[in-house]
Amino acid sequence: MAASKSEGQSAWPDLPPELLGAVLRLLPSLADRVRLRAVCRPWRSGTTGLPPSHLHLPWLVFGDGTLLDVANNAARRGNIPDDAVCYSAGDNTLFLAHDDGRCSLVDAFSGAAAATPLPELAALLRARKVNPRDLLQPITKVAVSTSSAELEERCRLIAVVIDSEKVIISTCRPAGETNACLALDDYFEFCIADIKFFQGRIYALSKRNETLCALDLNKGRINELPESPPGFEVIRGGSSDKIKMALEPHLQEDPWPFGHMVAGRYLVVSNGKLLMVRRWTRKPLLSSSSPYSIFQFRDPDGYEAKRTRRFEVFEMERNGRWSKVQDLDGQALFVSPPCSKSAPPAGHGAREDCIYFVHQMGPWKPEDPLGDSGVFSMRDGTISRPLLPEPAALSASLPWSYRFPAWVFPVD
Repeated sequence: MAASKSEGQSAWPDLPPELLGAVLRLLPSLADRVRLRAVCRPWRSGTTGLPPSHLHLPWLVFGDGTLLDVANNAARRGNIPDDAVCYSAGDNTLFLAHDDGRCSLVDAFSGAAAATPLPELAALLRARKVNPRDLLQPITKVAVSTSSAELEERCRLIAVVIDSEKVIISTCRPAGETNACLALDDYFEFCIADIKFFQGRIYALSKRNETLCALDLNKGRINELPESPPGFEVIRGGSSDKIKMALEPHLQEDPWPFGHMVAGRYLVVSNGKLLMVRRWTRKPLLSSSSPYSIFQFRDPDGYEAKRTRRFEVFEMERNGRWSKVQDLDGQALFVSPPCSKSAPPAGHGAREDCIYFVHQMGPWKPEDPLGDSGVFSMRDGTISRPLLPEPAALSASLPWSYRFPAWVFPVD
């Protein structure tokens, strides 16, 4: 009879793979799943061959096209030409602006080999002296319509925001076909926080007071629109001084006594609705003579005033107002400055009524490549951070950019 293990020896490393897989599927937090794999070598090897229960969790893309598989914590080298500046354009699409003035759309996962050239858009950008490497006239946002179902032309549209104010819209036809373009110079008359294609229109959100304006895209026939097409104000924003972070008893409160500020605004389409998401951070100290000591408000993992403290979500109402919502109808939101999207948790290995976020706070740090990242719960206001406790090894030469990392969504 074989000798039994001594009482002091743990049998935990000997858990069978099928039991480890069952435990993984019950863990709602991506960080917890990563920590489980890191407990010991047998658990790591025992879960390696298991099919992930969250195959469609979005990936993250960096400025050189490097892709990070968040679900499996694995990095994949990008395929972006050295002569191009890369922008996330939504879903699985990247926009490339080349040094010689060319522009193109590429699939983030197949790279520049299958690029769709946009010569008409490139000509308009050159005419406006837009240089992707020049900070005086920068491209601050790129968005691509997710579907052509609402457009009679049966082609996607792309919008390029220049210096947060000017917008150029172009059709995205296959190579060899002529694209139509529409230049909206100073059209929205405010600094743009975000833009979004939704139900046959393009919406622009004011960075200062949350005014929302829209332009009907004529079912994609933008070549038939007048040079100064009539737009309309959907929601008139209020005074920025009156936008305060509300105290909500059911949410965990941040004890910072110096106030909070809106550090980001995002437009997200979810369940057929247009949502605005506010991201709150702590106000920085403006005076060293404050009677409070900042050290008593230090986070367990280090103090950083710029880090995200809360999110608020509002729905666009037909009565011309932003209406605050307390949950996400069971959805999960993935937000980042370049690209934000809603997704059903069941199909993406995510948690219901949670916001997954990444935001680059400062210069690139190899030990912290995701910057400000985590998962915010709309139900209790808690933040699980970071998104990945030990992110996959990424190149130390990865170019830093305020535009990255950004969410990118694999398409089957």
